[in-house]
Amino acid sequence: MPNADIFTVTIDPAIPDYNVDNTRLAGKVSHTYDKHDLDCYASHQSDVYTLDDGTKCSSAYICNHFMVDDPPNEDPPKKDPPKSIRKTKVSFSSRTVEVEQKVDARTKEKFTLIDPYDAFHNIFDDINGPQCNSYPYPIGDSCTIKFDDCNFVDPEGYAENSTANALGSLLTESTGREISKNVTNWRSNFSTGKYSGSYNNRKFTYPQNGQVTIYTALSETPESITPQSWLHYEIECEKSSFCGKACQGVASAAFAVGSHPEFPWVNLLGVIISGVCTQCS
Repeated sequence: MPNADIFTVTIDPAIPDYNVDNTRLAGKVSHTYDKHDLDCYASHQSDVYTLDDGTKCSSAYICNHFMVDDPPNEDPPKKDPPKSIRKTKVSFSSRTVEVEQKVDARTKEKFTLIDPYDAFHNIFDDINGPQCNSYPYPIGDSCTIKFDDCNFVDPEGYAENSTANALGSLLTESTGREISKNVTNWRSNFSTGKYSGSYNNRKFTYPQNGQVTIYTALSETPESITPQSWLHYEIECEKSSFCGKACQGVASAAFAVGSHPEFPWVNLLGVIISGVCTQCS
């Protein structure tokens, strides 16, 4: 060019004319005095312009900044925010405690033995907003159950205490009912010198502690999974605990109940991770 401007044109003649069915560009033009390339599109038309001397001009390619200067009027489609994944993990200790009903040999008075379903149902009296009161509830001879570590976060759109009720229901409907089915009955003899006899006795075997935890994540990657809500219980007895098998049954029961669509609170738990038993220490 007279002003020392240099144009470089790259055209693909195989590209058809630009229209609604074909929006492919035919090429690019660059030149010295413009840092932005010109977009070229095919437009083969006759008599698009007449010179002063009467010469008719036809077009083959039109190059300008139309792709830059005239962006589409429509906003780009908005992507939905990533959905949160909810998973619930149930774990119990393999350390086991036996909660008994005993009879005073002298007075024949029986110490109250609470059914395990009712023992876990105490959680609904212990819930205090997003936490628990951690009150020790008597459940048998010299034994108490305490909900000692709780954190409840209700998802948006759910009623207050919905998460607490879901976790409490899972423990009560699974663990409580499973332990209730495994009662041990036996007879004990007593003697007070002048009098002797026997009486019926029974006991329930509990995992010493357990926890239900709801995790949330924005993906399946381990680093994105964080605990959101949890409920932990602890059984305390004067007698020592031992390494037993009570955990296996309640862990399986928790997994089965938590996956059952019959219960309205199941949706809050998301995907149930199979119950696990921690090792005896």
